[in-house]
Amino acid sequence: SIESYCTFTLASDVTAGGLPSEQDIAKDLESSDNNVKKHALKAAIMAMLGGEAMPRILMQVIRFCINSDDKQLKKLCMLYWEVVPKYQPLTSEELLAQASGQPVARKLLPEMILVCNALMNDLNHPNEYVRGSMLRFLCKVKDEEILGPLIPSIKACLTHRHSYVRKNAALAVFHAHKLHGDHLLPDGPELMAQFIASETDMAARR
Repeated sequence: SIESYCTFTLASDVTAGGLPSEQDIAKDLESSDNNVKKHALKAAIMAMLGGEAMPRILMQVIRFCINSDDKQLKKLCMLYWEVVPKYQPLTSEELLAQASGQPVARKLLPEMILVCNALMNDLNHPNEYVRGSMLRFLCKVKDEEILGPLIPSIKACLTHRHSYVRKNAALAVFHAHKLHGDHLLPDGPELMAQFIASETDMAARR
């Protein structure tokens, strides 16, 4: 399935007076003021949920937002990754093949390589909140091409010193195995059995 999906709602205050144009959003994302960036990113998310493509915004988010340490901006980036198109548009030949019932392999946008690198950096971040939040976000990601490179880092988080990270790593492992177990996590059941046997924190065991 190539349908888009999201798992959140945003306050409507950002739409007061109408959404800014793609050009204005792109310019605001370059601001040194994180509050301006956050408002612009909210506007981009709202526009995309309303059906706007916003192709220029992806690279702006990668350049000016993805490496921010601002927690709210990081969270908005995660929401943005949920709704942004991650694959190249199908060609006319591929559309015809799909219409005739033939399976068509989707091609990930080249920019998604940079996004995956940023996600991996957060999975290895020294702050447990950042790690745990990223692991929770990955429980919403369905794309095998994005989850695949992150599996080693997700596994490593199962033995993190902080129970918040371990708990969310277990949820991410369960999610990835449920969707792509044979390809990404064939050892998923064994990993979870080992985790439950060695985990001492009751909240994480749940």
